[in-house]
Amino acid sequence: MRIVLLSHYYYPEVGAPQRRWRILVDHLRAAGHDVITVAPHPHYPYSDRNGFFGSNVGRGRRRVDVRLGGTWDTGIDGERILRVPYLHSGSSMARQLLDQTVSATGAMSAVVDRLRGRMRPDVIVSTTPALPFLLAGDTLSRLLRVPHIAEVRDAWPDLISEMNLVTGALGKYLPGMLTHRLEHRLLPDLLTRAQRRAAVVVVTTEGFKRRLEQRGVTAEVVRSGVSPAELEGASGLTATGAIPLIRPAEETGAAGDEVLGRAAADHTGLNLLYVGTVGRSQDLSTSIRALARTEGVRLRIVGGGVDAVELKAVAAANGVPVEFHPQIAGAELAAHWEWADAGLVSLSSLDSYECTVPSKLYSLMARRIP
Repeated sequence: MRIVLLSHYYYPEVGAPQRRWRILVDHLRAAGHDVITVAPHPHYPYSDRNGFFGSNVGRGRRRVDVRLGGTWDTGIDGERILRVPYLHSGSSMARQLLDQTVSATGAMSAVVDRLRGRMRPDVIVSTTPALPFLLAGDTLSRLLRVPHIAEVRDAWPDLISEMNLVTGALGKYLPGMLTHRLEHRLLPDLLTRAQRRAAVVVVTTEGFKRRLEQRGVTAEVVRSGVSPAELEGASGLTATGAIPLIRPAEETGAAGDEVLGRAAADHTGLNLLYVGTVGRSQDLSTSIRALARTEGVRLRIVGGGVDAVELKAVAAANGVPVEFHPQIAGAELAAHWEWADAGLVSLSSLDSYECTVPSKLYSLMARRIP
């Protein structure tokens, strides 16, 4: 079977969606399927790909030219990737939405242009986050007359209104009545119709499955989880479950040794580690304010996102000594886990999160970290 995967996030970027689909593509190819991933050029969490390829994670990685019709790339195990254009994004929600929309539009154009005739897919798979890719999958499914499988990891479209996403992204540019209609009716209805047309919507919990079924959506549960083989380094991954880091030989070990040195030192109190996206959904500011009332807890945040600058201001205003580290992978990330006594899982207090389970919980359990 020829499977086309539409995703805004993919290898060699580091993050939960990137890691998850990197492994799933590996398994699908091992089972004999032909998988083509359609994704933008690597740039997350930076505004452009130059920032990514200049980072510790991206340095030394393969990069291909940017072309409007898409550019063929090759993954770590030889999988085919069709790279599509993206918009230089920023920290604002509006810029991020535009970036995702540009990439989703580019993905549709590239699939229609490049994957015709003998290259025509048997099935289209879309994955969120990045809601425009759900709509891209729906559109391509109808154009090519092939089934669409939509993976919806979080409670979309419910979160649009609960998080006031349209107000946050476009509230400065649109009348309040229009943003309210977009948030509470127009966009949720548009996405729900796309979900109804999908052959199946894959979710992670029974609670969200029931919610979608009440709307006439065909849904199935595939639970999150972490394979022990993933943590042991299968499928080209490191023992931390992250894609290995490529670094010049003279740099290897320097930063990791520094962190490990601090981990080895005797300490009192609790070392608390958060690894992942630093965004609005995580609401890490609540954890920082809670630490202002708690003694003996040291918080370290490893990752990037739109809330990083604000969180530093919250930490300073509350006198909380929080360490902020950029997104990393491989041995450096393993060193942070060696430092940690416990891991932090944080979500905003929203109704829809009552029917979802953060994948970080599975990762912590697999690592046997409280």
